[in-house]
Amino acid sequence: MLKLIRPAVSGALLLAVAACAPVDVLNTLTPSGSYDRMEDVSYGEIPGLTLDVYKPQNPRADAPVLMFVYGGSWTSGDKSDYKFIGESFTSEGYTVVIPNYRLYPGIQFPDPVTDTAKAAAWASKNFEGRPLILMGQSAGGYNVLMTGLDGAYLANEGVDVCQSVAGVVSLAGPVGIVPLKKEPYITIFPDRFTKADAPMGLPDAPSPPLFLASGLEDKTVYPQNAQQLGEKTNARGGSAQVKLYDDLGHVDMVKVLSRFFDGDAALKPDILKFIAQHSERQETYCQ
Repeated sequence: MLKLIRPAVSGALLLAVAACAPVDVLNTLTPSGSYDRMEDVSYGEIPGLTLDVYKPQNPRADAPVLMFVYGGSWTSGDKSDYKFIGESFTSEGYTVVIPNYRLYPGIQFPDPVTDTAKAAAWASKNFEGRPLILMGQSAGGYNVLMTGLDGAYLANEGVDVCQSVAGVVSLAGPVGIVPLKKEPYITIFPDRFTKADAPMGLPDAPSPPLFLASGLEDKTVYPQNAQQLGEKTNARGGSAQVKLYDDLGHVDMVKVLSRFFDGDAALKPDILKFIAQHSERQETYCQ
C-alpha cells in the first residue's frame, strides 16, 4: 500500500484549522502524492453538472469505485472543497469520483437526487465492470440513500442499481419521516419529508447493502434516524449496518476522514471494512 509522508505543519496552523476547519486550508495541507486528478468532467447536459475523478497511483486490483457526495443542506458546497476525501481514499487504492449537483435556489425535489443518479450512472458506464460504492455526508448522505433505495433514479439513466451499486454509505444523512417547517427546506421538499421524498417513506424493495453512520453528538440529524432505517431494512430481509460514534457531531462525520483529524476515530476503518466486504463482483447486490 502506498505510504504518504505528512508535510511539516506548524502547531499554530493546525490549531487554527482545528478551530474552524476551513476547507481551503485543509485542502492546502492535504498532500496530492497518492492520485492523479481529472477536473470538471461533464456528466450531464445541464450547466454545472461536472465531477472530479481521483485515480490512485497505487490502485487496488479489481476494486470498486467510490463516489462521494458532499453535504451542505442542499444550499451550498462544491466538489473542489473535498480534495481531502479524494486523498483519503486514493491513499487506500480506491478511485474516487466527487460530483457537483444542483443547489438551492432554483431546485426542487428530486433534482439533487436525479443529479446524483446521473453522476453514478456516468461512473458506472465509464468504469464498466467495476461496482460502485456510493457515499455521502448529510445532504449528500440523503442523495446517495435515495439513489440506492429507489432504483427508478438509476433506471432512468440506463443503469440497474442492483447490478451496479455494491453498497451505500450514509454519514449523518437525514432519513426519517420528519415534517419540515422551515425554509428553504419546505421549498426544496414540497411534501416536507413525509412521503416518498424521505428514505423512510420509500416502499420496501430490495436494495444494496447499507452502512449508516451517525455521531452521538449530532444535533442536526439525530442518530435514531439511522437506527430506524437500519431496523426497517433488516426487518424486510435487507442488509444494513448501523454504527454510532461517541464524541462525534454532524460535521465530524466527514472531518475525521481527513488525515489531519482522524485521530483515534474508528469511522474510516469501519468504512474501509464495509467496502472490502462488498468489493467482490456479483450478478446482483440487492437484498
